[in-house]
Amino acid sequence: MLGPTVVWTLLIGIPLIFGITKAATDPRWLLHQLRALISVTVLLGFMVNVRTFHLVVEFLLQGLIGFLVVLAAVASIRPEHRVVERAFNSLLGIIGLLLVSFGTIYLVSGWTYIDWHQLTRDLLMPFWLGTWGSVFVAVLGVYSNLEKIFRHMARENPSWIDRFCRILPLALRAGHNPRTIRNCHGYWYNKIVNAFSLREARQVVKEFLQFCADREAAKSEAAQKLIDNAGLKGVDEEGAQLDQREFKETWNALETIMLWFHGWYGKNAKGYDLAKIKRIMELHDFKGLPEDHGITTHVSQDGESCYSMRKTVSGRILAVGMHGHNFRRWYWDGNHEPTGYPGKGGDWGTDWFTLAFNPNR
Repeated sequence: MLGPTVVWTLLIGIPLIFGITKAATDPRWLLHQLRALISVTVLLGFMVNVRTFHLVVEFLLQGLIGFLVVLAAVASIRPEHRVVERAFNSLLGIIGLLLVSFGTIYLVSGWTYIDWHQLTRDLLMPFWLGTWGSVFVAVLGVYSNLEKIFRHMARENPSWIDRFCRILPLALRAGHNPRTIRNCHGYWYNKIVNAFSLREARQVVKEFLQFCADREAAKSEAAQKLIDNAGLKGVDEEGAQLDQREFKETWNALETIMLWFHGWYGKNAKGYDLAKIKRIMELHDFKGLPEDHGITTHVSQDGESCYSMRKTVSGRILAVGMHGHNFRRWYWDGNHEPTGYPGKGGDWGTDWFTLAFNPNR
């Protein structure tokens, strides 16, 4: 049984390990793996059990096949290497056809003295190994998505059986979706941990998945709204601009800059350090904005007020400012650049509360 075991390890076991990433994200991976396993098992039976070669020949042949399988598995990871993957798979196919031909000739010529009982057992062994190996990798892939939650549960519940019962519904419903699993934190995580029974955990997971679906639908609706309202002038019933392209990305970038201003307040200069913030901005890529983002920053002469602003693709000017060393944000948007500084009059006024709530945020 050593020969079939070695060949199974080279042809099936090693590729299974490389497939753990797909097993963690594709719920149909196990089914596809089992379907592909049948054809590979037939090849293994002919190669190892039907026609026996010299020991040196078998060693070199198995090494070559194993090397090609590993290269094909590595090449399949990236789409741009699919041509290389097909080339290696073609070589494996040619070798397989030769081995099947040798096996067929051997079967025809030695029909009367072949031990069919032993041959059948040897043929089935790689199939069972591959089946249980695929199941193990599929379970391991799901666990890799849930490992962080499962380990974190140990702090509040040391019993792995209780933890398993609480996380099982999440594993069955969303175990192959790492993005959904990452959203299971805070409120929803606490509800799953504090579930009193498997039934209650199932209900919590059902509500959590509905929450995720509603949020994705809201994101899709918002994205479609950006497309539909592109170039439209005017405001909606809540006073927000119809054309909101780049608004979210711009607000996020401006608020990030305010965090930098707050962190460097009074360290290298009196008040807000404009030179330091500009150097940081040169090294930073703002998500969702072009490389030439067009953000400008300004600091008052006494260093106690600052703001950053940017013109969006629709021509709307968005700005976020601060006055004094605190976390209060002043929000402003309009068709022109703001005058003055937060807390010092002009378009910003002297009361942050009047600008704290903006319908375009």
